[in-house]
Amino acid sequence: MFFYKRMRLNQILGLFFIGLMSCEHTGDKKDTLVNAASAERPDTTIGRRTITNEIAGAAYRKRAIEYFVIANSDTSIFTCISFEASEGNRISIDMRFPRGVRREDDDVTYRRRMAELSKILEEVGKDFNLDSLRGIFLGRLVANGDLAVVVTKELFLKFGADYSIKNYQEVRQFLKDSKLATDLNNIFKKHALQVKRISVEKVFFTSKRDLFWSSAVATDTTEIPNRILDCMIWVEMEKI
Repeated sequence: MFFYKRMRLNQILGLFFIGLMSCEHTGDKKDTLVNAASAERPDTTIGRRTITNEIAGAAYRKRAIEYFVIANSDTSIFTCISFEASEGNRISIDMRFPRGVRREDDDVTYRRRMAELSKILEEVGKDFNLDSLRGIFLGRLVANGDLAVVVTKELFLKFGADYSIKNYQEVRQFLKDSKLATDLNNIFKKHALQVKRISVEKVFFTSKRDLFWSSAVATDTTEIPNRILDCMIWVEMEKI
């Protein structure tokens, strides 16, 4: 039963992922701003856009809403899409940068991304029952910039700088104990949620060049390993 439920969760998250990858975000998000809500600062708002048939998987969801931060009339390229599944009312969140964004224009570091996520979650909680949040899709690890650097350093500290990927289970357990899980637990603690397990696909080591192309990095280049751990990441959440 556990294996079946886990497979169903991964299938649903996978469908969301495929649909989002095929989705083209065009135009200025401010044009689709719906009921922007005030955030911590008076010059910051959270934009929201109801998604209908723009992405695949409509048969598997009741609704989907995209959230993004607007500060001083500047719309962040970081977005979160929250889904409610048709079956079991499960909630999932996809955190990503939209396709088509020029990486040269990307100034959203991992630190800023987590700060924006914290603000966005306050709005998500008004539209969805976060008690039912069960899945988070983070995309590629290198797309999270400085997090990939820290996690890679943690990996080499634990297993050695010449570490080679032997099996996914080892990587999954390592990530469950890494800064990735620690940061998510810190953010979701106020919502009484924590990381239950982490699933990965396409685990490999990539280059610094790929890291810099994929994300904005604040870490000093001299402190970045030549090999960077990368993979697709799904996080399963549970109530504390």
